[in-house]
Amino acid sequence: MNKNIKRLLGATLVNTLALSSLFMCSSTLAANDKDKLNVLMIAIDDMNNWPTSWGGKAITPNIDRLAAEGVQFANAHAAVPACNPSRVAILTGLRPEVTGQYTNKGNFRKLKNNKDLVTLPQLMRKNGYEAVAAGKIFHHPHGMGAKANPMSDPISWDYQGRTRTGAAGHKMFLDKNNHAAWLNGASEFNGLPITDYIRKFGVWGVSNETTEQTGDWQTAEYCADYMKKASDKPFFLACGISRPHSPQIAPKKYFDLYPIDEIELPTFFASDMDDIAQQGKTNFSSGFAQKVMSDKDEWKRAVQGYLASVSFADAVIGRMLKGLEESPHKDNTLVVLWSDHGFHLGTKQRWEKFSLWNDATHSPFIIKMPNGKASKITKPVSLIDIYPTLVDVLQLENAPKLSGNSLTPLMTNPHINWDKPAIITYNKGNSSIRLDNWNYIRRSRGQEELYDLATDPNEYTNLAEQKKYKDVIKRLKAYLPHE
Repeated sequence: MNKNIKRLLGATLVNTLALSSLFMCSSTLAANDKDKLNVLMIAIDDMNNWPTSWGGKAITPNIDRLAAEGVQFANAHAAVPACNPSRVAILTGLRPEVTGQYTNKGNFRKLKNNKDLVTLPQLMRKNGYEAVAAGKIFHHPHGMGAKANPMSDPISWDYQGRTRTGAAGHKMFLDKNNHAAWLNGASEFNGLPITDYIRKFGVWGVSNETTEQTGDWQTAEYCADYMKKASDKPFFLACGISRPHSPQIAPKKYFDLYPIDEIELPTFFASDMDDIAQQGKTNFSSGFAQKVMSDKDEWKRAVQGYLASVSFADAVIGRMLKGLEESPHKDNTLVVLWSDHGFHLGTKQRWEKFSLWNDATHSPFIIKMPNGKASKITKPVSLIDIYPTLVDVLQLENAPKLSGNSLTPLMTNPHINWDKPAIITYNKGNSSIRLDNWNYIRRSRGQEELYDLATDPNEYTNLAEQKKYKDVIKRLKAYLPHE
């Protein structure tokens, strides 16, 4: 028998056995729509690996409980560390090399050959599901107007809720030019520019709203109300939370969780960037990052704002999960939680995301099957694997060709040999390969970086120039995506 056919049959058998094992400890799927699992998908904006269950210092009891009850992918990475292309990758199941969506700019539907791409919610609809969204799922939410924002991809949904997002109070922290007041008008630092975007949104502080008044909470209420309704059709409900995305504005109770004199700043060494190529030393956020870090009091306030926003997002997630538990669907609903990417708070002279290092790519990801077996998976996986995994678990028919891999074998046996890397791209031609304990970065001009996260979790030491790692680089280099 042909070796490739043997390999294909072997992979098919593995997935078949994995699905059988999963469904033995979950609700059994049947042809009748009433017997299909519902899906609650919770999308978080810009949450890094600071939840308690990821070893962080943020207070996140709801995320932690979900992680303890479900399959926690403790080493998950965005396909692209930027909101729009990450969400496009998750919801189309396709890498940016396929869709052409590499950056936040633009609507993926308007790029070549993308008009008829079948997104995950569209495939769910074709399989008898009602697909509903509230909050930010694609790059923009529906909005409050009667007409949906085109960047919410209206054709993907049966309908979308019109809810606000985030928490009010941003303007209270801006000067007369709509820039962060704490900057005192600065437009550069150490010769590096501070761009208009980050001058406006690089703020943190207490909202003038209570939790229940915020847009994110209203989105959670909308989703909870939807799940209370009995329906003859199974549902795919996608609920998007805006925080902890900038600006880090949240109700006072979440700031109170983190007294300013107890804030611990991220570890940073001034010489950290000395062993990488000039191309990777700075980006558009570096001047802002250096400005924040030059004032330790302001840096502490920024970290406090991010922690408070993470805890606020966790409370919103708790409202959604409570809505599910109080609904008639609590025993036949699969929950998927993910954040689109991570977030730098000064490390690597970066602010926000937009890098190929761990702080920007690593994000929370959980799948909880009803009555499923809990486990923690530490192997690197990609968020682009969400689509093919749901195709596998839900037995969806007529799925398009996808870039990712079904994670059902790992969900069944977290210790299985897994040689499928998480591949990350930021800007065309710049990629990271996450496999085992390695992060291999190759930039568009050929510069290389290699980090052993088992011994160097902060990625301080670039090993790429050391001869003894030549074979490691050769192995990882083979996974680089082709343009």
